[in-house]
Amino acid sequence: MQSPDDAAAGQPADRSKPGSEAGATVGASTADTTADRAPAPDPDRSSARIPAQAGERAPVDTPIDTAVPADERRSTAVRSISALFAVVAILVTLVHVFFVFLHVAPGNAVSGDYRKQTGTWIYPYFEQNWALFAPNPMSENFRLQAQSRMRNADGTVVESGWSDLTGDDLDHIRGNLYPSKADQNMIRRAWSSYTDAHDAKDESAIGTRGPLTQRYLRRIVVHRFQDAGANRTLESVRIRVATKPIGKPDAKTEPETSYRTLGWWETKPDDFR
Repeated sequence: MQSPDDAAAGQPADRSKPGSEAGATVGASTADTTADRAPAPDPDRSSARIPAQAGERAPVDTPIDTAVPADERRSTAVRSISALFAVVAILVTLVHVFFVFLHVAPGNAVSGDYRKQTGTWIYPYFEQNWALFAPNPMSENFRLQAQSRMRNADGTVVESGWSDLTGDDLDHIRGNLYPSKADQNMIRRAWSSYTDAHDAKDESAIGTRGPLTQRYLRRIVVHRFQDAGANRTLESVRIRVATKPIGKPDAKTEPETSYRTLGWWETKPDDFR
């Protein structure tokens, strides 16, 4: 009776016939020889076979251990970008500290050579109004007030009362988490520039910046009256400044307020732009 285990070379083998066992032995020897000749798989190298498709070349063994995982590639890119941003942030910080130091430090050769670059970097967002090593805090408060003259349609002139422009700015600043730089500094800087360029006794200009500071201060006042509803019938404005020294905490009496009143300034067409 034929057994499937005794089949050799595609032909049935019968144990009852002579030579059957010899045929089986030869087949086994041939299989062993073929197995001995085949190279042994390398346990240290795993491979994956890519299935062949119609019209493609024969399958190629692709080593798995040579491929870089996607998570590792992504983490490397993130680290590189983070390092780049860190370097840029450090450089910007160093440049900012350098220019701020030049701005607040006492005058020297370096600050003089880089005065233009320092001003471009500092103004208007990083302005400092104190000096390093020599702070000069304010010892008095001042409030800028303005008065206007307007001509009606019938030709009569109406003179308004005093408007507290500094008080309006303080109302915009108090309770505001992000107050405007204009509300904080515009009137203060305009008045400081005017006083530096004019004599306090007769209001005469000192140097070439006198007329420029006067026009600048007048335009600010005209724009404030425009915001309050005045139009081109505004003929002239007048400014006064109320100055009050900052008293000591234990002072028994309040310091007196002094006033500096300027003359009437006629408005110009450029003031309304």
